Amino acid sequence: MVDRSQALKLTLGLLSHTSAGRWTPSVNPPTSVPVAIPVHRSGFPPCPLPRPWRRQSRKRPLAAGFTLVELLIAVVIIGVLSGVAMPAFLGQQNKAKVNAANIQARGLMSYCLAHFIDNGAMPDSGDTEYDRLSKDPGHSIIQWSATRKDNTCKVDITGTKLAQSGIFVIEASGDATTIQAIPAKTGK
Repeated sequence: MVDRSQALKLTLGLLSHTSAGRWTPSVNPPTSVPVAIPVHRSGFPPCPLPRPWRRQSRKRPLAAGFTLVELLIAVVIIGVLSGVAMPAFLGQQNKAKVNAANIQARGLMSYCLAHFIDNGAMPDSGDTEYDRLSKDPGHSIIQWSATRKDNTCKVDITGTKLAQSGIFVIEASGDATTIQAIPAKTGK
C-alpha cells in the first residue's frame, strides 16, 4: 500500500527523468537512452501509483456473534423440539404419579395385613402409621379414598385421566384372608 508521501516521491522521481514540458501521464516520453525500471527484491516491478478514484478497502474484522436469522432459526428449532417432547414428558409425569399412588396403596395394604396377623384385628382409628399411609397423596390427576371397617381395609384410586381405576382391598377373618389388588393405570 502506498501512502501519499511515497506517491509524491515516485511522481517527482518519474518527472525528473523526462524532458521538461513533454510528459503526459498516459504516454511514456520518447528517450534515446532506455531508463532502468527499479526492481523490488521479489523480482516484480513496484506497484503503480494509487489512483485517486480507487479507494482501498479497509477490511474490518468479522463481528463476533450471531445474526438475527440464525437466532430465529435456533428459537424455532427449540420450539418444535419442545412441542414434540412436552406431551411425552407430561405423560410420563402422570404415569409416575399414578405409580406412586399404587405403591402407597400396596404399602397400606401390607400394613393392614401385618397388623391383622400381629393383633388379630385391623388398625384402630388412632393408629398413626395407618393415618400416615392412608393420607391422600395429593396428585391432581387422581382421587384417593381409603376406608377401614372392622375386618376390611380398602383403597380406591379413581380419576378422569385413568384408563383403569385402582382397587386395593384386604378382607380378613379368623381363618381366611382375601386380598384384591387391581392397580390404577394411566390412559394413553
